[in-house]
Amino acid sequence: MKTSPIQHLLAAALIALASALAVRAEEKKVTIPAGTSLMVKLDKAVNSSDKPGTKFSGVLQGDLGANGAVKTGSAVIGEVTEAKKAKRVRGKAEVTFALTQVNINGQLVAITTQPVEDIAASSTKKTAKGAAKGAAIGAIANDDSGEGAKKGAAIGAGASALKKGESAGAAAGEVVEFKLATPLTVTVK
Repeated sequence: MKTSPIQHLLAAALIALASALAVRAEEKKVTIPAGTSLMVKLDKAVNSSDKPGTKFSGVLQGDLGANGAVKTGSAVIGEVTEAKKAKRVRGKAEVTFALTQVNINGQLVAITTQPVEDIAASSTKKTAKGAAKGAAIGAIANDDSGEGAKKGAAIGAGASALKKGESAGAAAGEVVEFKLATPLTVTVK
């Protein structure tokens, strides 16, 4: 029996379709729900002196999703969304940052996480602590009239006011917990 060129073409098309279906059968989609924690070790510090839009990177510290849809060690990229430095006498340093991308099988995939907000101790508290330390030293150094304590408090408060408030954020090498704000769908092979 002789086969026609059309039959050859039809047989080749059926073989190609069968192999494509076999490959598709091996791939499946996994959805990682919103609220899932991502533990990330930061490569670079994120702090209140960073400008909004500053990028940072890190490494995922645990698998995500069924059968490790996103593997431990996957690179992540994030961005500072808000930052405010503390003033000398009052105010608090603040920084807000979130993840924006994760590397899955060599491709950067967009993700949305809930923002992480860190607020440093108040500069006002720092000034008050400085005044209290100065008052204690002044009281010890001077007589019982209370003048030494008053002078010490003024000096302590003044010295504390010269220093800027503490910075907010996370250090390089620190592990920070992020949570997915929206579900992440990943194709697993």
